[in-house]
Amino acid sequence: MNNEIEIKQYSVGKILGLWALVTLPMFFIRFILMPVLVPIVSIHPGILYWMLMIIGMIWQFVLSVILLKRELGNLSWAKLKKRLWLNHPVHPKTFKVYKLVYSFTIPIILYAFFFESSGLFEFVGEAINRIFPFMAPQEYAKIQNLLAPEFVGDWYLLGIALVSCLFNYLLGEELFFRGILLPKMKGAFGRWDWAMNGVLFAIYHLHKVSDIPLILVGSIFYGFLNVKYRSFWPAVIIHGVEAIPLLLGVVAAILGVL
Repeated sequence: MNNEIEIKQYSVGKILGLWALVTLPMFFIRFILMPVLVPIVSIHPGILYWMLMIIGMIWQFVLSVILLKRELGNLSWAKLKKRLWLNHPVHPKTFKVYKLVYSFTIPIILYAFFFESSGLFEFVGEAINRIFPFMAPQEYAKIQNLLAPEFVGDWYLLGIALVSCLFNYLLGEELFFRGILLPKMKGAFGRWDWAMNGVLFAIYHLHKVSDIPLILVGSIFYGFLNVKYRSFWPAVIIHGVEAIPLLLGVVAAILGVL
């Protein structure tokens, strides 16, 4: 029996409701909380924003654990492995472990990198910023602005970056979107569950709305291999590659070599 049949599926309403529970806090942080805190808090606004975003991702982890506890009862490894697809990729015809799938992540990584670095969709983001100037990203919301001389020697930045990567690429966004939601979306969206997962993941970034078109194009295939080969790990690899330039950039900023 296939995993999507064994795992009771979510309705469209439940999927959207859970999506809102992780999306609205990030929106609240960006557009309501930050404008209030920046004038009254002595912390660098970029650091403050980064830490609040991490708290938002930690909430995704907490929500995921709550959902798993309600669905599974005791969180045994056997139950978690089956529910979250925490196994190596499995061939859809032979049902045998198919580790070659990990190499299939490479073209998707290259595809996402091409669109995210080509600038082809920058005009869309710029148009959104012109139409909705109040939603344009503040300078503190741009991670590259933290790569500045004032942070030379500040090794605590690396700690923040490591925690950010942990909850961005594994325990937060990935656990929620590709672990909690994706295995339960086939009942609502059929063969396009992976694509709708990518759409929801893109729109979740309402806290940086002008980037949504680019994120949508870049992340639409994040869950494709997960669904086809019933494994949580391909999307973790595809998404997690982003951690490499982030961590290298942070270390370079701390060492003052930028």
